[in-house]
Amino acid sequence: MPSYPDFARRHAELVAEIRRHDRLYYEQSAPEISDAGYDLLMRELEALEKAHPELVSPDSPTQRVAGQARDDLAKVEHRLPMVSIQNSMNPQETRAWHKFVADELGHDDFELFCEPKYDGLSCELVYEQGALKVASTRGDGYVGEDVTPNIRTLKSVPPKLSGLFPPRLEVRGEVYINKEDFAGLNRQLEEAGQKTFVNPRNTASGALRQLDPQVTAKRPLSAVWYAIVEADQLGLKTQAEVARALAEFGFVTSEALLRKAKIRVEVVRGADALVDLFENYKRHRHGLPFEIDGMVVKVNDLALQRQLGMRSRSPRFMLAAKFPPEEKETLCERIELQVGRTGAVTPVAILKPVKVGGVTVTHASLHNRDEIARLDIREGDSVVVQRAGDVIPQVLRVLKEKRPVFARPFEMPPLCPACKTELVHYENEVVVRCPNALGCPPQLIYSLTHFTSRLAMNIEGLGEKRVELLLNAGLVRDCADIYEKLTLENLAALERMGEKSAQALLDNINASREPKLSRFIYALGIRNVGESTASLIADLVGTAEGFLKVTPEQLQQADGIGPVIAQSVMDFMSQARNVALVTRLLAQVRPRPVEKRAPADLKFAGMTFVFTGSLEKFTREAAEEMVRERGGKASGSVSRKTTYLVAGPGAGSKLERARELGVKILSEDEFLAMV
Repeated sequence: MPSYPDFARRHAELVAEIRRHDRLYYEQSAPEISDAGYDLLMRELEALEKAHPELVSPDSPTQRVAGQARDDLAKVEHRLPMVSIQNSMNPQETRAWHKFVADELGHDDFELFCEPKYDGLSCELVYEQGALKVASTRGDGYVGEDVTPNIRTLKSVPPKLSGLFPPRLEVRGEVYINKEDFAGLNRQLEEAGQKTFVNPRNTASGALRQLDPQVTAKRPLSAVWYAIVEADQLGLKTQAEVARALAEFGFVTSEALLRKAKIRVEVVRGADALVDLFENYKRHRHGLPFEIDGMVVKVNDLALQRQLGMRSRSPRFMLAAKFPPEEKETLCERIELQVGRTGAVTPVAILKPVKVGGVTVTHASLHNRDEIARLDIREGDSVVVQRAGDVIPQVLRVLKEKRPVFARPFEMPPLCPACKTELVHYENEVVVRCPNALGCPPQLIYSLTHFTSRLAMNIEGLGEKRVELLLNAGLVRDCADIYEKLTLENLAALERMGEKSAQALLDNINASREPKLSRFIYALGIRNVGESTASLIADLVGTAEGFLKVTPEQLQQADGIGPVIAQSVMDFMSQARNVALVTRLLAQVRPRPVEKRAPADLKFAGMTFVFTGSLEKFTREAAEEMVRERGGKASGSVSRKTTYLVAGPGAGSKLERARELGVKILSEDEFLAMV
């Protein structure tokens, strides 16, 4: 029998471990364990404190809501706390909760309002006179983070209320991301050599808590709303009436999201009906386009909710009936390497087919060599897999006790499996890459599409589908072939092309033969060299010939070009195949030399401009080009370093941010007058 000091020691260990996981989950959006694993820790702590009440302290994880507001975001104090929900992990616990409620009320004749438990980020909206005033995350339940500019980018958040709304309305709900969008985003992150998200909840959390709303706007976030604070003061009597009122005010509710699903928002009576409905949710959850991890149950009558009251960290009238984790054992038959469109070389476990969450899984990304080392996975190993976020197959662990004697540690090969170029591992990345961006077959569609894009060589009519058509027909193998090999005859012979389209494409190709030097450099797709950096390099070297001869020392002399960018340029130019390709290109195109301007012409030197709204007199790209040509900087986000914000019609969060910071705001006409 363990002694009391052992119990106290275990209590301290559990508190420290749970706090660490809270920080990873709520503050960093980077959990290390599953929800089920976290629940096991919390339950052990609760059982320990129940047996030894003297161990309970006010700051114990059992006595408070998990999470904390980030220091770099403004804080919002919730008028009423945003609490956690008690969990049940099986039908027996669900029935026990129902009995507890019945005992508290003195009868079992009460209705239960049931809807999905969304795996997202809890959020509160405050409206005054029908207009959105403040949006905040849950934080620690009492103080959250101000995400108002970010939340305004979501289409599922009404900027103005509909119907007969009260002077002040506080609404709560969940920001989430659809499964398909989650999988696509992870593919992009993996290609870029960045850390992938574990589940859709992390994705939503990371996107909504960005410092720059422009980043949030690029993430496909959605939201659902299910609670009104102090709803009874609006004359509402049930949770079902709350849901209807939210819909009338213009909010997306569960009922709208489930309109075509086999899962429904339902009001039921009795423990049997409650368990049956949960089983239906579990059976059909995989048919939903978004992730749910259970079913939320609330006593429907708001007066009974008040009667049942609160525990220290959760309401007595509410339960989260959670799905058990789905894990399956299978065999890692072999490990293969896949080359992505940006050159990321990703190891993939080829699995013996196994059904997980209603889908047959045959492979799982191992992400990078660090992940392989962490798992210590080998060909022939028995492994446990799950589908992260019910979407992405993931190897959870290796069953080393079943490892065959012939299994050997996996080592990344030195050469690209697609083009045999020597692989590189950049210091600031976790992935291994093939640097042959302009000649490696899996990378060609990406590099050629980038080369022909509007901000690069601007060859209209040569987008991704047509580039793929040219590659499949064998007409091009690299960007120089676009100028060297395409003719009216071979283009017109392509499927769905025709002579008229072929001639139009050739005319556009010929029109691109005298680009600005900065566009030419940007078109080459050099790692870490974006549009702005390409302009800095062009200003430095002056001519295409100067670019071919540039040295690292020269590059680092330019303001805004550090050692990382300089090394990327030199890595590119150190490969003979790249120099040969650039030389071939320069025999076909003539980049215009940079005109050296007199100091008087650099009127925007030291200034930073941001453009927002629907610009009517020029495109955003053209405006930013005008700024750079006059020695200024063009940025995508407003900060204290911003000199001017140029605002067109429909300007939103950037305009608000500029006003907050006291940044000078210009109309398009005022900007043109300065130019």
